[in-house]
Parts: sequence; C-alpha cells; structure tokens
Amino acid sequence: METNYFKPKETPITFILVAINIIVFVVLEIMGNTLNPFFMLNNGAMNPSLILKYGQWYRLFTATFMHFGIEHLVNNMLLLFFMGQIYERAVGPTRCLGIYMGSGLAGSFLSFFSMCLYGQNDIVAGASGAIFGVIGGMLIVILVHKGRYAGISTRRMLFMALLTLYFGFATAGTDNIGHLGGIITGAILTMLTYGIPTIIKRNRSVDFTEEKPYTLNNDDKKEGQ
Repeated sequence: METNYFKPKETPITFILVAINIIVFVVLEIMGNTLNPFFMLNNGAMNPSLILKYGQWYRLFTATFMHFGIEHLVNNMLLLFFMGQIYERAVGPTRCLGIYMGSGLAGSFLSFFSMCLYGQNDIVAGASGAIFGVIGGMLIVILVHKGRYAGISTRRMLFMALLTLYFGFATAGTDNIGHLGGIITGAILTMLTYGIPTIIKRNRSVDFTEEKPYTLNNDDKKEGQ
C-alpha cells in the first residue's frame, strides 16, 4: 500500500489536529513565552493543585494542545503528521478523532492521578498522550491485518513504540505516565471500535461456496456400522 502524505482530503482529521496544535503554539508565542512554565500554567496547562482546589478540569483537555517550546512542538507534530495519516486511513476519520482525543484525556488524567498519588505538583502540557494513543492504535491495526499494514510490520511498530517510550523515560521532565496512559488507551479503544468489528466482519465474509462438500458413499456407511 502506497501512502501519500500530502492529500488533506484523504486524512482531514490529522491535518486539522496538526493545524490546531501549530496555531495554538503560535498564538501563545505571540502572547508570551511557551518555555515559561508559569506562563503556560496561566494559559491552560495541566496542574493538579489548580484542578483540585478550583475544579479546573478543563486543563486535562487544553493541556493536550499546548507545547513547551518549538522543539517540543516539532517532535510531536512530525510523529502525528506521518503516523496519524496511516492510522486515519485504517480506522477512518471519526474513530481517529475519537481515539486521539480519548487517549489524550486518558493520558492527562493518569498523569494527574499519579501526581496526586505521589504528592507532585508539576505543570504539564503536550500532545504526547494523544499521539501515543495513535501509536498504540497502530499496533492493533497491524495485528488485525496479520502483522503488516502500509508497509509497517508488528516488529517495526513495537520497536518504534518501545524506543519512543525509552527516550521519554531517559529525558528529564517528560510526562511518562501520560505516555503510558495514552498508548494503553489507544490500543484498547482501537481494539474495541476497530479490531473486533474488523475480525467479525472478516469471519462473516468467508466464502464457503468453493469448499467441496463431503458425502458418505455406501462403503463409508458400511465401515461406520
């Protein structure tokens, strides 16, 4: 399967999501400094204290479209741009959007819960949880398609996921819990909404018309008696 990465009409959700992230970043940069954690906090980044004290649960959502600096944005958007289009072609725009947003929110919530559990009060932002949801979803897509989809094998995808997770754990300040929450949620949601229906549909479409029926002849009847 040949993948063309520059046809917005074929994968509108991926292009829209990338555009929104970039626009939000540009607007924030015009307003202030995205490398300043307190500026990011004042404009929607996730923080457990503000959520618990003031009930600002919207931060679980807004934080998924914010990035700390241009490097953070570029790394995430490149991964979303290329992997997101393959994923969207597989599962369709509606599932892609739902699973992306669900994974992002799940990653944010798990990060929030973990910080509450360990008494941390970090300022968190980034689309990584949602993007890891796409990675987790792609693993399921490839497995459902018997180990290969759009030229990507299960081994290659798994290696990519593990490598990305490793770099997250090896880099200071990375929200690794959010990554794990995203990839697990993406895999589960993709399995429920795409994997199982695809497997069921495939099994229902098996053609038995070419199968040669087995009939008993007289000799077979005698042997069975």
